Amino acid sequence: MRSEIIVDLSKLDGNLKAIKSRLKLGVKVMAVIKDNAYGHGAVPVARHLCSQVDWFCVATLSEAIELRESGIEIPILVFEVPEKQDADKYLDYRITATIADISTFEILKAGTEYQLNFDTGMRRLGIPDEDFESAVNLYKKYEELRCTGLYTHFSSADEPDNESVTRQLDKFRSVAQHFPDELMKHTANTGAIFYYKDLDLQFDAVRPGVCLYGYLAGESESSDLTPIIEWKSYVMQTRAVKKGESVGYGETWKAPEDGTVGTIPIGYSDGVQRLIGGKIQVEVNGKLVDQVGRISMDYFGIYSPDHAFKTGDNVFIFNDEKLNPKNWAAVLGTIPYEVTTSLHQRIKRIYVKK
Repeated sequence: MRSEIIVDLSKLDGNLKAIKSRLKLGVKVMAVIKDNAYGHGAVPVARHLCSQVDWFCVATLSEAIELRESGIEIPILVFEVPEKQDADKYLDYRITATIADISTFEILKAGTEYQLNFDTGMRRLGIPDEDFESAVNLYKKYEELRCTGLYTHFSSADEPDNESVTRQLDKFRSVAQHFPDELMKHTANTGAIFYYKDLDLQFDAVRPGVCLYGYLAGESESSDLTPIIEWKSYVMQTRAVKKGESVGYGETWKAPEDGTVGTIPIGYSDGVQRLIGGKIQVEVNGKLVDQVGRISMDYFGIYSPDHAFKTGDNVFIFNDEKLNPKNWAAVLGTIPYEVTTSLHQRIKRIYVKK
């Protein structure tokens, strides 16, 4: 096996506990497991969480159908705009659609459950201001459809004390006044849950996403969130290298002294971004070892001047303590969930509860 990802479900439980500790009494949890649960494996994660949360949220209809066909029975909300040719599937699979465009009212089948997404400032998906009055009228007109909720998405809740959160919240409250009180309302993503506890924005439910997997939105960290994955490979081949000899494409790295080079059988096709080449370390036999040379499609190199590894040794790309997607994100100038969602599905996932 070239590599494997170990997902620790006990840490997932710990992160969920940390989320729930910040919620008001009675607030429901809509766990966001879109994009293969941020790279961690949607179906196994859903099976583990389904008795602990109230809803699942996904990006696409195909993700929701995968969950239903895997035996997941709790409610599922799909964020994307439904397409006409798929309208039957929302009803057939008991999946909650999103109406983020007023044209969607016309394509959903009678009996379909849906929620209204209003654009309060994100300007990505959601019913815009100019269509608000039409949305209210269509909600009343299409009585054969079953509206169960209203929601919006904050653009900048990953930044503490960003005034746009208050602005969007006020706008959402104004929108909600035109709909029955019994409709479920939700606005809070990871950043809103952790950074805006003093604002009354939890409503009936929250949508934790990346915090489930151990990361906060933005630059901050939380002591009670823990990354839930390890990534393990092995040294496929070793060779001696002399001072001044190069490793990898383009001869961009040369050995500073005599040592050993090892080849690890993962590369950018697995999710090791090419731009990270020469800027990370891995762990072998309890020691941190430099990755050297360019990342290639299926391999990368490591180097030790003191022969710290041999062929067949286990290599940890991510582990419990020193190495995790946050380190890579800092190097790449991005966020941990871009790293985890890039992990290819060809990598075997193993689920444990320690």
